[in-house]
Amino acid sequence: MSQARQRAIRILKGIGIGAAVFILADLIFPVHTNIEYTPVVLGKDGTVLHTFLTRDEQWRFKTQLNEITPELKKAIIYKEDKYFRYHPGINVFAVGRAAFNNVTHMKRTSGASTITMQVARMLQPKRRTYFNKLLEMFRALQLEVHYSKDEILQLYLNLVPYGSNIQGVKAASILYFNKLPDQLSVAEITALSIIPNRPNTLVIGKDNTAIVKQRNIWLRRFEKDELFPKQQIEDAIEEPLHASRLDAPAMIPQLAYRMRNMQPGNAMIQTTIRPDIQHKAADLTYNYTRALKLNNIHNASVIIIDNKTREVCAYVGSADFSDFQHNGQVDGVSAIRSPGSTLKPVLYGMCMDMGLITPKAIIADVPINIDGYIPENYDLSFRGNVTVEDALRNSLNIPAVKMLHDAGVKNFVTKLTDAGFTSIWNKRNKLGLSMILGGCGVRLEELTALYASLANEGLYVPPKYTTDTVKKQKGARLLSPEASYMISSILTELHRPELPNLYEQAYNIPKIAWKTGTSYGRKDAWSIGYNKNYTIGVWIGNFNGTGVAGLNGAGTATPLLFQLFNLIDRSAGREWLKQPEDLAMRFVCNESGMLPNDYCTAQTMDYYIPGISSAERCNHLTDVWIAPDESISYCTTCLPASGYKTKQYPNISAELAAYYESNHTAYQKIPPHNPACSRVFDGKPPVITSLTNKMTYIILDKNEQQLQLMCSASNDVKEVYWYVNDQFYCSSQPSEKKFFVPSTPVIKISCTDDKGRTTNIEIKVKY
Repeated sequence: MSQARQRAIRILKGIGIGAAVFILADLIFPVHTNIEYTPVVLGKDGTVLHTFLTRDEQWRFKTQLNEITPELKKAIIYKEDKYFRYHPGINVFAVGRAAFNNVTHMKRTSGASTITMQVARMLQPKRRTYFNKLLEMFRALQLEVHYSKDEILQLYLNLVPYGSNIQGVKAASILYFNKLPDQLSVAEITALSIIPNRPNTLVIGKDNTAIVKQRNIWLRRFEKDELFPKQQIEDAIEEPLHASRLDAPAMIPQLAYRMRNMQPGNAMIQTTIRPDIQHKAADLTYNYTRALKLNNIHNASVIIIDNKTREVCAYVGSADFSDFQHNGQVDGVSAIRSPGSTLKPVLYGMCMDMGLITPKAIIADVPINIDGYIPENYDLSFRGNVTVEDALRNSLNIPAVKMLHDAGVKNFVTKLTDAGFTSIWNKRNKLGLSMILGGCGVRLEELTALYASLANEGLYVPPKYTTDTVKKQKGARLLSPEASYMISSILTELHRPELPNLYEQAYNIPKIAWKTGTSYGRKDAWSIGYNKNYTIGVWIGNFNGTGVAGLNGAGTATPLLFQLFNLIDRSAGREWLKQPEDLAMRFVCNESGMLPNDYCTAQTMDYYIPGISSAERCNHLTDVWIAPDESISYCTTCLPASGYKTKQYPNISAELAAYYESNHTAYQKIPPHNPACSRVFDGKPPVITSLTNKMTYIILDKNEQQLQLMCSASNDVKEVYWYVNDQFYCSSQPSEKKFFVPSTPVIKISCTDDKGRTTNIEIKVKY
């Protein structure tokens, strides 16, 4: 065997042994590229909105491969490692040259680190020794085996130091130029490329003149080697450097933290936030609340949703995140608060879809007692008969409680659950009639998304916070288009505080539907509104739950709502929701809101849903047989053959009659029924309003303390009879108050009217 062949075999064996040793070492000592990045939160247009420090307090953001532009690649490779694309991680010629120079000059005069070797050193920083240099070369070979050249370049650009605690080209471009890497100019790329070699002596903002000088030297080198077009180089040389160290973007702190928690490990989160709208909303909210602080009101939150896309355009978790004294870090958009009256529009729409009401239907705003629950209006007054639309416009509590009772709390809870109200679903077994007045917990984002469904024909779609939602979100039908339109029409007729009277007749005033709410104790002020384009939700109050006497939705939150609309959507014009084809109009009686009868002389037009809305004829008057002197009335049983006449009387409900009596309001009463008649009438018996069935009452003095007897009865009832434990106690007028001293632990109470109709309840007393 020739010596040349033996030499070749030895070389091959050496290579094989070396390869085996390398593979074994690679398996035993794998290279780790686990780098901690923290998210960069972007707006819809790519603007950087918020950034975070790593746990080791470094600004290190992951540079994606698609952000490494050809210009950035050219500049970095040319300057740091011209042969990066060709060597296996180690440039043997550069190593030889550096070793020769270091030996001949007896000191380190030049380096031989490739980009790959620099990555290895930055991944595992060590003292500069010959052994560590050999280890660095081994790691470089490992990187070349396991990663592509572009991936190694990506690692380099993510780890390269830029002074202070800034690492990586993305962090540098954001904190020095407020741009992403793919938005940098050639001049900016070149300026950044020279800093890693001298991060302590070339500091942007401090040494800009020196940086420009070094930058232009390298630009001329780029020009000499035709790295970039000549004109591009000339433009870059003329470009001034006004950059300086910027504060890290922190425009949406609460949403940024929320998105980071929802998408852990995601280095780039692109939200649906529109920076222009976000800036306006945040600045306006901050300035608006400064004046409120004089009244001890310190916090506010705002969310704006695009009605067409359901994207969240602006998210103001608090007016001032830096206000530590007043809990400015709390996220008011997602905090659970009492909604006040803001749920009423959906309840009214639900009742419209059930055929229970139409806008002109009449409902009594009078005192009621439903199983012991006695609601009151905001102003502690009552208005008698009102239309449904007036009840909603004026946010009357008693009509809303009545409608929730008729529609069913369970049905309403299900409706809100379909609209994403998680807190209501969690407390569903504990909620009652008070929920419609604020006796439940909701979030501002839930309420605003609920109102956005009214702007979209009753179809609920969850709000979108990020642009990476590929799958189309499934919607839920909350209300019919017809009910949504009727509710929207009512809510647009509220008087807007920022416009003069008769503004509806002005040209090109944008239509806005809106509703306010104030929670019990004046702890929460709400105002939610929508037009064709946007739905805006505003909450104002104190995050610590402190109530303020002057806090209310109409006076505190609504002015900010309309300032926001005027600022972000002034071009909306008079464009409004389209009336559904299946929504019709008809004449109804003014007195009842029902289809007119022969005696209905005053009529008005009303919306209705064909096939759903009630078609019952008006009964606000009833024919009564009476004596010629109108002293008594007759029924079919006692009607004489002659000597009587027929007269129409108001058909007034028992609760309305009781209200008239208690307020000494004059109304036309039906004469008492013929006392000689023994017939028991059909119809509603008296309603006992002073005591509640199955309720236990605490008696402190069993000899002196009394319980009240009081009821409401129909218009034709003149006298009622009270029985306690089946023993006659007394008689009285329906609205008259009577009292008795309880004598047994369990008491049966009966009330019989003069038509023979009886109501029984049972109560307990505890001494």
